[in-house]
Amino acid sequence: MTTHPRHPESAPSAAIPIPSRVPPARYVEAASRLLPAPPHQREQIARQFLAGARAAGYDLSNMWYTIDPADPKSRIREACLAIEGPGKTAMCFISGPVSEHDDVGRDAERGSCLRSLIRHLEPKRVSLAQALPEPHERWAIDAYKSAGFTHAGELSYMELELAGRRRKQPTQPVSWPAGIETRSVRDPHESDHEHLIRILEGSYIDTLDCPELCGLRATEDVLESHLSTGEFDPSMWTLAFEDGLPIGCSLVSSIPENGSAELVYIGITPRGRRRGLGRALLEHSIAALHERRIERLVCAVDQRNLPAMRLYKSLGFQVFSARSAWVHAVHIPQSGVGESV
Repeated sequence: MTTHPRHPESAPSAAIPIPSRVPPARYVEAASRLLPAPPHQREQIARQFLAGARAAGYDLSNMWYTIDPADPKSRIREACLAIEGPGKTAMCFISGPVSEHDDVGRDAERGSCLRSLIRHLEPKRVSLAQALPEPHERWAIDAYKSAGFTHAGELSYMELELAGRRRKQPTQPVSWPAGIETRSVRDPHESDHEHLIRILEGSYIDTLDCPELCGLRATEDVLESHLSTGEFDPSMWTLAFEDGLPIGCSLVSSIPENGSAELVYIGITPRGRRRGLGRALLEHSIAALHERRIERLVCAVDQRNLPAMRLYKSLGFQVFSARSAWVHAVHIPQSGVGESV
């Protein structure tokens, strides 16, 4: 039993049901509220989701709900869930409106549910909670705002179809900027660990890509997230050096189940910028994917990062989806009086 402080500004209104942790007996019902599905399929899809979550080792205790306080057995009004991931992150999900009429005044209730969830995440395991609603899901965006999440940008998800490109465009030699040497990562945990950390930290300086994320997580945790995306292959992680100093990287991981690859991260330190290094690294990665017969390369980019958007489009990438990024730092609780759960 853990005691957490309750911040006065986050205490729910008396008119809003106080959120509670979902008991295991109501997991199926709560999951049914969280997962979009036709009414006749919700329970089946919820059970499938829960079975998969348990098999993956996810902590389902990070699920909260609200009900009618006058009737503890009444249907679940709102629910939220955090799925913990590598690099001390947690992806958050919130229930949507059942109907337009039913949704009146629910933003604050969803926000209250999310605040309880965030307050009870274990800071030793999670330092950053995040959410990626679709831009048109105003109900979700309003809930994350209400819960104190920070808007970290509008993301464009882009893809480059490589199969057609192989037929139309023979791979050209990469033109590297003068003085640049490149090689694949050898060991991200040992010999190249410091190189990767220095590139990541340098690339965050004056970044145009989700600058709101800077400083919210330790760089070690960010690297762990990158390593856990897709299937790590050191030969697809490229480092760039100048005078022995690491100044750039292109990190690509394969997604074997659908024959694609993801550009996990591409970063350039201030020393390497405005010299065409980003384009060269990306062209180098694309050429390597051609040899592996990968079908497509996908990436996500902050729409405010106009240089990156122009680069991707010039190489043939096209937007196929979009998400609104929201984040919330998870802090170690201070001593005080609060809820007991």
